[in-house]
Amino acid sequence: MNLKKSFAMALVSVAFALAQEIAPAQPAAPAEPAPAPAAVAPQPASQPAPAPVTEPAPQPAPVAQSAPTAQPVPAAQPVPAEQPAPPPAPVAVAPAQGPEAAPAEAPAPDGAVRMGPPKTPFTVLHGNAYNRVLNEAAGDNVNMLLDRRLTKMALNKFFYVEPSGEMGAFSLGGFFGAMDISGEVGRATAGYATPSFAVEVRAGLGQFKSETENADVKTTYAGDDWGLILSKTFGGYVVTLGGEWRTFKQETNVDPKRGPKTEERYRDLDASLIVTDGPSARKHFWSAGVAFNRHEDELERAKHLIGDSLSSSMTFIPVFNYGTPALRSHYANVYLGLNTNVPVTIYDKRDLRDTVTDKKVKSSLYTVGVNLQPNILGEVALTESLMLFGEASYTWEAFRYVKYEGANGDYKVKRSVSDKAEASMGFRYQYKDWAACEFAFGDEFFTDTKSIFNGENVFISFGGFIYF
Repeated sequence: MNLKKSFAMALVSVAFALAQEIAPAQPAAPAEPAPAPAAVAPQPASQPAPAPVTEPAPQPAPVAQSAPTAQPVPAAQPVPAEQPAPPPAPVAVAPAQGPEAAPAEAPAPDGAVRMGPPKTPFTVLHGNAYNRVLNEAAGDNVNMLLDRRLTKMALNKFFYVEPSGEMGAFSLGGFFGAMDISGEVGRATAGYATPSFAVEVRAGLGQFKSETENADVKTTYAGDDWGLILSKTFGGYVVTLGGEWRTFKQETNVDPKRGPKTEERYRDLDASLIVTDGPSARKHFWSAGVAFNRHEDELERAKHLIGDSLSSSMTFIPVFNYGTPALRSHYANVYLGLNTNVPVTIYDKRDLRDTVTDKKVKSSLYTVGVNLQPNILGEVALTESLMLFGEASYTWEAFRYVKYEGANGDYKVKRSVSDKAEASMGFRYQYKDWAACEFAFGDEFFTDTKSIFNGENVFISFGGFIYF
């Protein structure tokens, strides 16, 4: 019996020893680490203040790291794990309300969003009833995009129709087009835009040709139009180059089988190079450049000009326009602007006959001017869907110098003339980000009550959008 007891005791001792060797290999149930948490347990009292700081110091040993993982009680230590919950609070940030409290920040999102789809009543693409004074800081209208801000077409998708202006336009976010009237003929516009480059072509064809036994006759209708515009973004600036050939009055050329040939030239050739800081502007918006115009208004028969008209000319026009948001809030904006141009016009020289001496003399005429157009535009959001806007401009020929040399002597003219002010007021109604309509009243609406009923000149412009 003693041997059996001794053998049994030996087996139990071996089994116990094996159990203790296997237990440390299992991370889930260590017997010895249990007392260690007992030593660590007192430390949570110091954890509330610098718990994360004091624990790393005693925890260079892996035992201290395994202790929190092995300890079932630290299930209460998910509370430190929930301390990431305060970081989400900055995600739901008060900054989201910051822009409303700090309207000074508004120019930044305005300048950035104006190139994109509609976001707020103040950062949308408008119809041509809005910003007729061409304020540089105010929002864009459709004509401004088609004429000199082509690259913004890349970030807009819309359909626009303007019955009062006999115009329709669309943008697919890349390809865009428009249809309108040029003089007596319809004109089509097509183009393609990216945020860095855009091209546009315009064409309005109005020609008629007849051939008879006696003469060939070719007629070009008023409004015959051909144009090309290129626009390129360089950093925070956009450079736009444009050219256009347009017949402003019907011209008829006759080539008879016998007799002198008659040719009429009533056309304008325009070219311009404009640089703007629109993409990078926040507080100060400007555009600068130069425009050129060749104006031909003459009748030629048998290779001789008929009449003493001096209207054919060349004009060079340096241009600088400036605008700034003078007052801003979350419900209203006021923009101030000044558009400036300095035209220098040189008229064609003509051979004239002195009525006194009956001698031929050369005529010469040129003019230099400085034109200023201060303008102001205000807009206020009456509700989330309804906006009221008004604008006014004042044309001032600050200086004009004319010098003429002709058959009856020379003369010089200096003048400064203030033209009348022009003003308009309109409304915009927008339904979500889906659709909008805009209209501005004409002068007759306020001065002639009959216009309200006969429908003539009631609106300066009336148009509507569908946004995508």
